[in-house]
Amino acid sequence: MPFPQTRDALMAAGYRFDNHSVCKGCKAEVEWWLTPKGKKMPFDLMQSGDSKAVTHFSSCPDAEDFRRR
Repeated sequence: MPFPQTRDALMAAGYRFDNHSVCKGCKAEVEWWLTPKGKKMPFDLMQSGDSKAVTHFSSCPDAEDFRRR
């Protein structure tokens, strides 16, 4: 199954919006979503239902600092 590409597709796939926050690394606004398995996942801010869903892991210049070792 391909990864959901929009906010609407995330919801249809069982993802649930959790909250907004600011990335501790790059200071960008992010949306936190819960995956269908209950894990938290950060996404770049999405404006509407058909906005592209981009994981913040792929756009954050400081992503490597947050990877589990």
